[in-house]
Amino acid sequence: MRRASEHTENTPLVGLRFVGDDRNDDTHQHQTTRTERAIERRRSALWALFMSGACVTAICVLKFANHGPLFTSSEYEEAAEIESVLERLGRGRSKKANKSPYERVQTLSFQIYTGGAPAFIADESTGEEKRNPECEGFELHSYGLPEDSEEYQCYLGLEDTTEDVRHRLAIMRDAVNRAYDKSDQDKSTLKIFLAPEFFFRGSDGAFSFVLEEEKEAEGECSDICHILKGLEDIAADERFENWLFLFGTVIASEALPVEDTFDFQFYNFAPMYKGFDPAKVSIKNKKAGKNFIVPKRYVSNIDFMTPMRDLTNRTLVMELLDEKDRTLDRTLMNPHASGQHRYDNDVWMRYKDELSGLGYTMIEYGWFYLDGISFAVEICLDHLQRRALMTHTADLVTGQNTLVPSSANDSIEWIGLPKRQAQLQLISSAGMDVEVSSMALADGGHVFLQDGAEGHVPPSTTYGEDECKPNEYEFHGGSQSIKRTAVISATDVTFNYEMNYDFKDYNLYTERGRRHWKDALRGVFSSAMYPPRLTVYDPVPITDNGGE
Repeated sequence: MRRASEHTENTPLVGLRFVGDDRNDDTHQHQTTRTERAIERRRSALWALFMSGACVTAICVLKFANHGPLFTSSEYEEAAEIESVLERLGRGRSKKANKSPYERVQTLSFQIYTGGAPAFIADESTGEEKRNPECEGFELHSYGLPEDSEEYQCYLGLEDTTEDVRHRLAIMRDAVNRAYDKSDQDKSTLKIFLAPEFFFRGSDGAFSFVLEEEKEAEGECSDICHILKGLEDIAADERFENWLFLFGTVIASEALPVEDTFDFQFYNFAPMYKGFDPAKVSIKNKKAGKNFIVPKRYVSNIDFMTPMRDLTNRTLVMELLDEKDRTLDRTLMNPHASGQHRYDNDVWMRYKDELSGLGYTMIEYGWFYLDGISFAVEICLDHLQRRALMTHTADLVTGQNTLVPSSANDSIEWIGLPKRQAQLQLISSAGMDVEVSSMALADGGHVFLQDGAEGHVPPSTTYGEDECKPNEYEFHGGSQSIKRTAVISATDVTFNYEMNYDFKDYNLYTERGRRHWKDALRGVFSSAMYPPRLTVYDPVPITDNGGE
């Protein structure tokens, strides 16, 4: 008898081995012979199959040889041209995203109050209520009442809209420079600068497209033109090659050709940019694959205030406007209060080609790829309405034909949505928290949110405290960073959530000294709420799930 460790035997199944046992030599020799015969029969069968295939191929070649080539040269050229056009239009076969050069992501969130200024504040010395002087400057009347609120507010902004834009851009640039000083310098870390909703809005509630046309007719750069060019200049810096900027949102309006003085179309969109080194990019490719427009779809009840002229409390109207000509009330109508629950985004579709010509790519469905990373991006109420998640689900049940932009190597191509959802999800908001039921994340993916209403609130999480959601997590805080992982077992399927508390806060401006934060914000942002600051998170790994 032989010990088991002394004998092994190869089998016809590659990679498997039998361990010797107590079989005698005769039995072992007999089984070896049977195995060799089986191998020989298999070889003969494979050889016969190969020869049959070769014969069929030879007959086909001889048959078509007398009829010329299967395709003519012109047919080949036509097919190549069609393929080229399809590739340019992004309507060719679905592709996979490129491999990303980034291994980690760091979020740098800009906390600044972007809501309306309170019409009344407490006197610091007496504690009595008084009118907020922020709402009385610049000969403007922009009072209104947010829906579902009894606290009157006013929009802030400068009478000179060009100067207003310059002021807001200067604050944004200060925040970006401060973020750079506190950022991780590793090139394998993607830095994401995230600002809140409503950062750019005029003193009447929006920047007007009517003024846009007037200025463009005179050969001037309009207000929205100044905003976009100013943000482009910020991103075009060698320091920001490995940065993605979501610069909050721009509120814009367009007067309609009707008798009603206050009838408008409304737009709310986020300008988004990939940073780059201008010295490494040709003039032709300066904007290619770097500039994006993210339109908001749903109008929230807090997006606009109901103007004083539409309020029934005439006593308060007279109290707030008693010293001025009430005809100066130029506050825009509240579209949500008038029954309009979607923004007028048809204009983006009409001007999509023009946007492309200007170097901007529109994020139509809230999905895109950047340097091989899959993203979902939403603005405030769009997140609550599950825009990204609904798009992904609808695409799945309709055959996965939806194509979204993929930016890499100074170019844009159009590819299918990621099968495993987003590696990273971005939310710019003013009055919104991350919702469990709205996440569209791959396993191990992260969602990042920056809010403009309660930006100063520390992040926290609760479970089961909402009676309507007894078995769900809830997240709170002005800046939020959450990781979601899937858990599947024989008895349960669930998700785990991990809120990131590894961050540091930095004041944007000093409390005293050369430039006080209230002086820096004066005229365009209210200082009655909280000072602006940055929340800088420690880098976290980017999940390798979802990038396809």
